[in-house]
Amino acid sequence: MSVDRIRVFFALWPDAPVRAVLDAVAGKLHELRGGRRTRQDTLHLTLVFIGEIDANRLPELLAAAEDIAVPRFEVLFDRTDCWRHNQIAHLGVSRTPPPLLQLVTQLESRLAASDIPFDSRPYVPHITLLRKADCNPKMTNPALEPIRWPARDFVLVSSSLRSGGALYEQLGRWPLL
Repeated sequence: MSVDRIRVFFALWPDAPVRAVLDAVAGKLHELRGGRRTRQDTLHLTLVFIGEIDANRLPELLAAAEDIAVPRFEVLFDRTDCWRHNQIAHLGVSRTPPPLLQLVTQLESRLAASDIPFDSRPYVPHITLLRKADCNPKMTNPALEPIRWPARDFVLVSSSLRSGGALYEQLGRWPLL
């Protein structure tokens, strides 16, 4: 008997106005770098990527997010960049807000305490806008008005691959203080 597996991650999910601005920037970047745009409804900021896990551990994942004690904050996305090694064009930050790092640290600590494996690379906040982008370093990214994203809550998301791209389903949502 095989155990059902799900692919999951914790993320910040933008509200409609922020999502529209992110999508507009993706359009400008796409004109320059080509590639495949991230669908507007799937734009997000990953906090902790867990990956595949037994579906019967979902209650533990939900419990790990309970009672997170991090105040609301704002993320200012003010940089566009393109990683040549994986052809990802993305938005980044010049300064990571301390509460964002606190949120990531608290989630990682709770996952570790529950013996739930996760991607433990150093945290680099970014929003993927394009995949398979032309990351020629001689290209100049378009000018960017800083994008203010007020973080009021965070989510647990499951991801499954479909022919049209990833399908995301929010499994839980928790408010910040």
